[in-house]
Formats: sequence, structure tokens, C-alpha cells
Amino acid sequence: MKNTSLIGRFLRRRRQFIALITSVLLSSIALAAVAEEGSASATSTSTSTSTSTSTSTSASSSTVFNDVEALVKQYYPKAKIVRTDKSLHFDYKARGLAGVQSGLKEFSPDSGGIAGDISIHSGKYTGKERQPSETNHILHMVLFMAPYSEPQDKHYNTRLSYPPDASVEFLNQFKSIISDQQKGGQEVAKHTDVAPKPVPAATVSAATPATDQAVSAPVASAANPTPAAAEKPAEKPAPDKTLNVQFGAKKLSKYSYPEGRFKVLLPGNPQMKYSSQLGMRSVDYTYPEANGVYVMNYLIAPGPIVQSKINPLLELLCNNLVQNSKSTEIRRTAINLQGYAGRQIELKTTKGKEENAVFRFYVVRRFVYIIGVAGNKAWVGSPVVTSYLNSLEVVPELTAAEQMTADARRRSDANRQSADARTSQFEREFNETRSRNRKDFERSQADFKFRRF
Repeated sequence: MKNTSLIGRFLRRRRQFIALITSVLLSSIALAAVAEEGSASATSTSTSTSTSTSTSTSASSSTVFNDVEALVKQYYPKAKIVRTDKSLHFDYKARGLAGVQSGLKEFSPDSGGIAGDISIHSGKYTGKERQPSETNHILHMVLFMAPYSEPQDKHYNTRLSYPPDASVEFLNQFKSIISDQQKGGQEVAKHTDVAPKPVPAATVSAATPATDQAVSAPVASAANPTPAAAEKPAEKPAPDKTLNVQFGAKKLSKYSYPEGRFKVLLPGNPQMKYSSQLGMRSVDYTYPEANGVYVMNYLIAPGPIVQSKINPLLELLCNNLVQNSKSTEIRRTAINLQGYAGRQIELKTTKGKEENAVFRFYVVRRFVYIIGVAGNKAWVGSPVVTSYLNSLEVVPELTAAEQMTADARRRSDANRQSADARTSQFEREFNETRSRNRKDFERSQADFKFRRF
């Protein structure tokens, strides 16, 4: 009962921490992003509701459009791409035709081509076309989808035309990106070895009040998630190295979050909350245990945060956390993650010597990551918590220049592999021909010697 009360106090305090952190991030990151763009008016806190909604939709659509654009460039580097805030069009080796069912202009791609349109509209799809559907137009196939995102109250009207020889991998990834919007953009977690430890019902009820709209993060069934709202359990690959610990679960497993672009070790599938404010998406994960709670949060800014504002932002986060959480700062340390700046702050509450918290903040381009724990002092200092805090891995977004370099390197590697394959084939054929000629010569010599004409 004592542990349950402790969990409840710390989880309530943790929610205060995250609310404070999110609030500071929203204002500070908006200022940093605007400073990079040279527009001071975009960070006004008195933005109207309609403008805020529009900005939120823009940020959400930007994430979807970025993913689709990157996918198209990967498989069709020469594709023509036209993009606005609420629409995206791409085509390659395609001819314009009148749509059979829609009555609108559609593109008929030739072999090796592709064509697609994505547009964002308010409310649910109310058209007459069945969705999702795939229609055979003889020369090409047409995929139509219009998933509805309830948090944004928007649907993504999507039409993809592709020839029979289109890449199956491309189609699966495209469907996955679009269908994920039906889940409200929720994070899809993939983990290598699931070993969840059951949490007592009393503990969960005390740690998570009914007012919190927390949902369990779905688990991807494969590399390409299914479009259904209910996710199937992931297949178990070879398990990661098991970590024996003195507290909590018996082992940690690696979980991967594609949208958040990070991986982390956790005792089990965490609970998730997400929101969008001022055009920035915030996702919060928690996993309560008997001695404390694991916290993982990330926030996506509209654009990369200016380098000169990163350290002031980190210090501001730490200062506000100490001042507003009614905690005492034990120590603060400058740290880094894969070369990106960060801060670690250790706290203890003023009402109990045994209640501690450790939070780490990292700024990785336009992503801000918060990883931490709060709970019993011995648990916070245990090896399992240290392993959790040290396990965070991120995959930074590529800049336009880096993407071009990566594409050029990929093409170079493909050309080199092709050249190596041709050289290998030539050498094999040459050796076979030489061996055959030698045998023919030896046979002719023997025929001459023994008069076998």
C-alpha cells in the first residue's frame, strides 16, 4: 500500500514535470524555430484557435508529406513532386487521363512509373468511392484511401496510380504511412523481445487517474504495420541481451518508435499520450512499476532549432523544472547523445528524502527528447534505471544536403555493385572459356600423338 501511494505521488509529480516541460518547450522551441526563419510574429501566445488548428494540421501534414516524399525519392529519384501545405502530388513516367470513377484527371503511369495525390480535408470522408480500395484499370492499378484522424478531425484523401511492375515494398510502405493516420498519428512501437511484467491493478489505478486519456502504444506486426486500427503483436526476432536487475522487471527489451526516430530499453509496452499544440506534436510514454515510473517524451518542432539557442533552451528547461516542481536540485550535468547537446538534472522532493528523480533532455535538430525516472531513491540509483537512461538511441533526420549525399552514395554503391557483378561474370566466363580451350588443345595433341584422326 505504501508503494502504491508512492507511485501515485510520483506519477502526479511526473505529470506536473511533463506539463511544465511541454509548456516551456512549446514557447522556447517556437521562438528558436522562428528565429531561424527570421519571423518574430509566429510565436505570439495570443494566436487564435483557428490559427492554432491550422498550424497543428500543417505540422501533422508536414510529417506525412515528408515521409511520402522521402519514400518516393528513394524508389523514384527523378519523380516530379509538387507540394503545398495541404496537398502533395508526385508523378514519374505518367500520362494524364480522365478518371474512370472519380471523373477527375488521373495519371496513367507506364512501366517503371508512378503517380499519386494526397490532400487533407476537414471531417470524415463522405464521398461515394469505397475506401480503401484498389481498382484495376487494365493499364494500371489505382489505390484509393481516405483515413480519418480523429484528433485532428481531418481525412487524408489519397489516390495512388501504379503499373503492374511496381515495387511491392514501395506499395506496402506507402499504405503503412497513410493508414497510420487513421490512428491519429499514434506512435507504432516495435520491439525485439517482449517481456512485460504484469502491473497490479491497484498500482495502475493509483498511478494513472481516470482523467488521463492514456492508451497503450500499439505494437507493429511487421516492418510495415497493418492499416487496421488494432495492431497485431509483433513477431519475436532473436532476443536482446537480458539485463538482470534487482528492481522491477527481470529484463529490459528494446523498443523502436519510427515516428519518434528513437529506440530505448523498457521493461514492457508503455502507456502513451499525444497532443499537438502550436503546430508541434508531443508524445509522452510512461511505464509504472512498484518502486517508481519510467518516463519518455519527445516533441517535434516545426523546424530545426537554431544552434545558438540549444544550450539556453536546455538551461531554461532545467531552471523551470526546479522552480516549479517544488523539488531540490542535487546536481546538473552537461551531457551529449551521439554528439547532440543535452543536460541531466537530478532532483529530490522536499517532502521525502527517499523520493528522487532523474531527467535527461536532448535537442536533436527539430526533435527534443526527455527521458527520465521518478521513484524510490534506491530504485532510481539501481543498475536497471542506469541501463534505461543510457539505452536511448536516436536516428536524426537528414538535411536536404545530407539526403542528396546519401542518395548519391546509394547510387554510387549500386553502380559499384553492378560493375563488380559484371566484372565477376566476365572473369568467370573468361576462366571457363580458357579451361575449355585448354582441354580442347590437350585433346587435339593426344589425337595427333596417337593418330586418332
